[in-house]
Amino acid sequence: MNTQFTVSDFMSEDVVVAGLHNKLSEVMKFFVTHKIHHLPVTDKDELVGMVSVTDVVAAFFLELNKGENINISDLDKKYPVNELMTPDPVSVNPDTKLNEALTILREGAFQALPVVENNKVVGIITNKNLISVFAKDVNPPHPTFTIENPGFGI
Repeated sequence: MNTQFTVSDFMSEDVVVAGLHNKLSEVMKFFVTHKIHHLPVTDKDELVGMVSVTDVVAAFFLELNKGENINISDLDKKYPVNELMTPDPVSVNPDTKLNEALTILREGAFQALPVVENNKVVGIITNKNLISVFAKDVNPPHPTFTIENPGFGI
């Protein structure tokens, strides 16, 4: 793998974020609508936490284990985003070397890193992004085949 790669080379730039005002039901809707598993939480545009699908599942598990009926309204009241999220998450900046991000993810208990620049979330790098790095490294793109540069079948 090219050791000069930075986080900005592979991060997702279209990041959906939640605010401290969002309800658990809204967080779940973000996950389903955008097909994501990690959600940075911001306050006045600054990163303050991360919520993952695992955090939401854990909240549901706690409630289901009580054996009581649950509804979304009750869950919204019991689990405000600021209590559900992991506060002060580890983050990287766009210029962080990809190897450093890999090390952080390998050693941490999480599968995504928010990418922050000037205290604002500008991206996110997840295990899924890193799989694409590996795939490109293992299966580099083939050259374009032409008459001058023939390939299989030409």
